[in-house]
Amino acid sequence: PVKTQVRCGMALRLACWWLLAAWPAAAVRRSGELSGARTPARTPSDFTEEVEAIKACAASHSLPEQITLVAGSGDGGHLVVNRSVACFMKVVQAMSDGDDTDEDADGVGAEIPLPKVDFEALSLIVEFARTKVRLAGSDLADLKFSEVPRPLPGPLSEQDGVLEADAILMDEVAADLNKLFRLTNAANFVDCPALLELCTARIAQMFIGKTPQQIREVIPNALAGAQGAAGGTVRN
Repeated sequence: PVKTQVRCGMALRLACWWLLAAWPAAAVRRSGELSGARTPARTPSDFTEEVEAIKACAASHSLPEQITLVAGSGDGGHLVVNRSVACFMKVVQAMSDGDDTDEDADGVGAEIPLPKVDFEALSLIVEFARTKVRLAGSDLADLKFSEVPRPLPGPLSEQDGVLEADAILMDEVAADLNKLFRLTNAANFVDCPALLELCTARIAQMFIGKTPQQIREVIPNALAGAQGAAGGTVRN
């Protein structure tokens, strides 16, 4: 279907800069003849602004303590999450500068629709954020993100700067290429930079050391059958 091809095509374009960096590195390993400039991984200091924005959003009283995230039209799935989890998405951060938001009797505020995110992808984004919050503590004092090398020299799980929880999540998602492509597009839509970087790097990992013909064989497989997943309601 055209919609499926658009979803996966966007994910490939988002990963393209990773691929362009990774191919020379793969060629070096094969021939030992090529060399290329290496763009350093993002360091902890590079994440400072992102971390501070998440902390500020999580502490904002203009958002309710719990937020309902509504997946794309048609699948009916939604998740009720803590504010600190929702604030990993910049689309939510943008709403934290207004007036105080009314809450219902259960402390849940207005729903936030995410029309281009299916329920399965939304669940994975929430899982990523919840893991970060759990490891960082209630005040997010120890919030950390993975430092992914560029070009990517090999599997994410083998890189010193990639956090174990992130590598495990990416390997689980990549077992289904359609899911990985949908998650990449969803992370881009909700504007979650740390997760988007991991997704695009994981896509690039699939192509390291492959010939153009082998890559052309991978892409149609990823395009086949990518569909949104329906779901129910989960409360934090």
